[in-house]
Amino acid sequence: MKIIILGSGTGVPSLKRNAPGYYLAALGKEILIDCGSGSLLQLERSGLSYTTLDAVFFTHTHPDHVGDLLPLIHALKVTPGFRREKRLSLFGPRGFVEFFRRNIITVASLPKHFSVEAMEIGDFFEFDGLRCFTTPTVHSDTLHSVAYRFEADTRAVVFSGDCDYDLGIVQHAKQADLFIVDCSFPQALKRAGHCSASECGQLAKQANVEQLVLSHLYPIVGREDTRLAECREIFSGSVTLAEDLMEFQI
Repeated sequence: MKIIILGSGTGVPSLKRNAPGYYLAALGKEILIDCGSGSLLQLERSGLSYTTLDAVFFTHTHPDHVGDLLPLIHALKVTPGFRREKRLSLFGPRGFVEFFRRNIITVASLPKHFSVEAMEIGDFFEFDGLRCFTTPTVHSDTLHSVAYRFEADTRAVVFSGDCDYDLGIVQHAKQADLFIVDCSFPQALKRAGHCSASECGQLAKQANVEQLVLSHLYPIVGREDTRLAECREIFSGSVTLAEDLMEFQI
C-alpha cells in the first residue's frame, strides 16, 4: 500500500499546506480519500494523474474536503486527447448522495462516455478486493462524518477525517500499520470536533498503532513541533508531523 499526503492542511488557505486530501494505491486501485481544493494539482506534483483514479472516498462534505470534486469530474470530461471510459466511484457517509445531486450534478453535467456513481458506504464495503471499514466520528452537529480503514492482505491504514477523541476511533484504528489523524491544534487551543495533539497520542496509544501521522494542521502561532512534543508525552511509538507530498509505504 502506498499513501501520499496531498494536503496536510485545513480550510484556511496556506502556501505550505494544501486542503485535505490523500492518495492511496492498493491492489491495483488508485483512490483519493477526501479531495480538497488543489488536490488535482498535488497529484500532478506527485507525478500521478487524476485521469487514472478509480474512486474517491469522502469523510464528510465540508468544503475543505470536497473542493476539487467538481474540478475532477470536469477535467475528466474536457482534457484534450483523453477519453475516459471506466467508471468513477464516489463514496461518502449518510447524506452524501443528496449532496452530490444538489451540489455537483446541478453544476457539472454527468459525462457521456463514462459513469459517475455516488454511493453511501455502510460499516463495511469491499472495493475490488480492498476491504473498507467505516466508523462514525464526532465532528459536526449538522452532517455525518466517518473515518475509513482500508485493509489489503495483512496491512491496514486508517484515515480519521475530522474527528474529536472517542472510543469508536480507538477501536477503528486497532493495530493499524499507519494511522493518519486529525491533529488540528495543540492542547491549549483545543476545539470541539477536532483532536488536540495530546488526544492524538492517547488514541494511538490505546489503539496500539504502528505509525502515527499528525495531519489536518491548522496554522498556529509558534512552533509547529509543539504538536509532536505533546503527542510524544503520551505515545511512545513512531510519530510524524505531516507535510504535503510526504509518502508512506506499508
